[in-house]
Amino acid sequence: MICGIPVYHYDHIDEYHVVREHKAANITLLCGSHHDLKSRGQLPAQVVRAKDAQPWNRVRTETAPHSLFYFGHRAEIVAGGNRVVVSNHSVSAIKVDGHSLVDFELVDGNLMLNVDFRDSDGSPVLTVCRNELVHSTHLWDYEFTGRRLSIREGQGLMYISVAFETDRHRVVIDKGLVSHNGVEVLFDPRGLCILNNCSLLSGSSVTGLDAAISIGDDPERAGPVAIHIEIDRGSFDRDAAIAWARQKIKENAEQLAGHPLTATQGPATVTHPMGTHLTWMSVCGVPYLWAQMSCGRVRWP
Repeated sequence: MICGIPVYHYDHIDEYHVVREHKAANITLLCGSHHDLKSRGQLPAQVVRAKDAQPWNRVRTETAPHSLFYFGHRAEIVAGGNRVVVSNHSVSAIKVDGHSLVDFELVDGNLMLNVDFRDSDGSPVLTVCRNELVHSTHLWDYEFTGRRLSIREGQGLMYISVAFETDRHRVVIDKGLVSHNGVEVLFDPRGLCILNNCSLLSGSSVTGLDAAISIGDDPERAGPVAIHIEIDRGSFDRDAAIAWARQKIKENAEQLAGHPLTATQGPATVTHPMGTHLTWMSVCGVPYLWAQMSCGRVRWP
């Protein structure tokens, strides 16, 4: 890839109609702008070849900014199959220790998307700051096609997949594995799993609160929240937790098929026997009397 704008096209350096063959050394990845320039004959093959020898992303840790055009007063965040409705105020879908991983911020009547997804080393993988998107260049492969950004850590290994559906005022995080302060969260289209204690949330819908899911030691830092989960930050078998999550998400999806969600209004509490990692969990609609939450499944090992 010779440049950093995340709209990509594979193209021959020397035109195919001239060389009449496909060779890896003669194929590079161009952004949409440079692809058009080359097609019109305004970008010489010599320039493309020189840039191909020293790709843009090799000398930078992140891509150039890409603007997302969200607007209005209402939006949705779909995180691992759990739906969060944003209406007339700023809302976070997931917080860890009071820090928001994904939220919509209402600024002067405009919707601003913020995303902070990091790997287990704390390095940024995908960042959106007030509708300006950049992503890391240190992983294996990136593809931004239409509205969907896919980041892979290896051949066939999806790291993050996010659809930025600006026309529907929605962002959908359907695949991913992100970390913050020792907390690891796995996203699947059918569920969201906190790997540290293998707590799984699927099929929920939240509206009217400042945050949907809060993870951390101090619930007071989260503010009004639908679900708060305290966890132990001790070591755990990451690979075993991922395998458990994927199996339980599959089982949950099969059990939920054909069963409509049940809506509840006002304060509610869900209790669970003390486990090795889970301290407590609450589902609460205060202080917004008009808050609603429909619960799918919440599961522990």
